[in-house]
Amino acid sequence: MRIGVVTDIHSNLVALETVLGDMGPVDALWCLGDIVGYGPWPNECISIIRERADVVIAGNHDLVTVGSPLVSADDFNPDAAAATQWTQAQLTAESSDFLEELEPRLQAAEVTFAHGSPRQPAWEYLLSSAGAAASFKLFDTQLCLVGHTHIPSLFVDQIDGNVGVKYMEADTRFEAGEQRCIANPGSVGQSRDHDSRAAYLMLEMNGTGPVLEWKRIPYDIGTVQEEMRRVGLPQFFIERLEHGV
Repeated sequence: MRIGVVTDIHSNLVALETVLGDMGPVDALWCLGDIVGYGPWPNECISIIRERADVVIAGNHDLVTVGSPLVSADDFNPDAAAATQWTQAQLTAESSDFLEELEPRLQAAEVTFAHGSPRQPAWEYLLSSAGAAASFKLFDTQLCLVGHTHIPSLFVDQIDGNVGVKYMEADTRFEAGEQRCIANPGSVGQSRDHDSRAAYLMLEMNGTGPVLEWKRIPYDIGTVQEEMRRVGLPQFFIERLEHGV
């Protein structure tokens, strides 16, 4: 079974369409949250994910946009809060209804899904071996998929009780075998690992254990920046796209 995994799209329609085109036909599409936030096409991105994704969870930006008590805009920096207010004003009733139905953590297809981490699904940035070790105790599946950090990464629960941490380059392939692992595809719409290309994960589920491959693809950043300027989104978010920060 060939599965595409995307996360942290952040209303970046150009990046999302580029990723899906590069991915090609898949048996399933999974989305780990933050469909909206920062970017200029929230409804369009929601529509694609609603129609095409087989598993979808909420990210912190999705939750705050629809007024969930799990996340407060008071915890956002001023630019992120301003982008949230803009997104709220753009959402159709259909888009809002879709986001309101999503949870930040679930288990399906023998995989655990959490936007931030199993420990704090809405908000925790899973970047350290200590954080991963705590999360491994909180799910029973072999594989957990997370987003939120915007950094392609892999955490492996090792036999000695330690956790191995890797930050994954493009086209890196990992055969899990029987090892338990937590994987982050990186961000479709707003990279933060100094690589401006859109990131996603290809997953093969077979009888010998999950096989994961991290992918990167360039997209037309200039078109996205032009639309962000046109609608008046914060300048910092416009500039960061070309630098991958």
